[in-house]
Amino acid sequence: MVDLISAFQVSAVVVTNRGDCCESRIKGAEILIGDLPEKGGTMNPRCATISSMDLGETVTFNCARMQGQYVTITIPGRREFLSLCEVQVLGHPWLHIVHDGGRNPVRDSETDLGLQGRALSFLNESKPSFVIISPLQPLNLMEFTLCMRVAAEYLGERKVILFSYRSSSDELRILRESSGHFGLHMGGQSVMFALPDLSPFGSHVCVTWESTFGLATFWINGKRSIRKIYNVGHILQPGGTVMLGQDQSAETVSEKQNRRFVGEITDLYMWDYVLQPLDVENVFQMHDFPRGNIFDWNILSYKIKGDVRVLPK
Repeated sequence: MVDLISAFQVSAVVVTNRGDCCESRIKGAEILIGDLPEKGGTMNPRCATISSMDLGETVTFNCARMQGQYVTITIPGRREFLSLCEVQVLGHPWLHIVHDGGRNPVRDSETDLGLQGRALSFLNESKPSFVIISPLQPLNLMEFTLCMRVAAEYLGERKVILFSYRSSSDELRILRESSGHFGLHMGGQSVMFALPDLSPFGSHVCVTWESTFGLATFWINGKRSIRKIYNVGHILQPGGTVMLGQDQSAETVSEKQNRRFVGEITDLYMWDYVLQPLDVENVFQMHDFPRGNIFDWNILSYKIKGDVRVLPK
């Protein structure tokens, strides 16, 4: 694993195979890029798979400006030595979107491939299925807006995870707690909201929070809930993992299984500031709105584990 020290946008990885022997050892190797150092970076999204290379051959693999701090080349499912002559990582440091006082983001009309026009479908609650997503910048936050579209069938009184972030010292979780109730959990504190339940036809859910006054708000289909005072002065800590479909903070196997999400998630965006009400409405209506500078569905880097499908919306 190569540690780039800070987050980079990686345009390409150049690999040179060894030139003396054993050229076939590299067959099936994967190039992974992301912000997760755990397990040698093997949980990060994949840039490319190396099908084969000749002795001493040099090949450039296009990574389409994937963002991450760690670059790993690994052979999944095989226990043997991986021999390389040279690896070059081509990219540039990730430049954060500039804000005017943290409120008015620069709007960027550039489009990139990701999950645009598609949804993640979680099919089976009995299997440990989840998706790890890589942020465009660390979650070191004093405020945020998180929006997503969620479709789920009747859940009864089940507690279901919608968004799970966990680091060694902090967490940020959004849960559907029970029929008509949603919870925001962060830094060891929780706050509950009475809201319309999720629909099988889809619900647009946004959460905003800021540290100075502790104002926390849910938005359902463009409509704002009452505001509550929550976790004043807290700063969300970076260095964790973001997961969809499974609650990382569940303490037992039965809790993990009971809280697994079954349904569809799409159009997930996150910003490091609180969106204005008009922008929240525009996100709901899919009109012109600021690109997410932490998560942007259209350019999202992700890795699927288990029974999750990428389907057209």
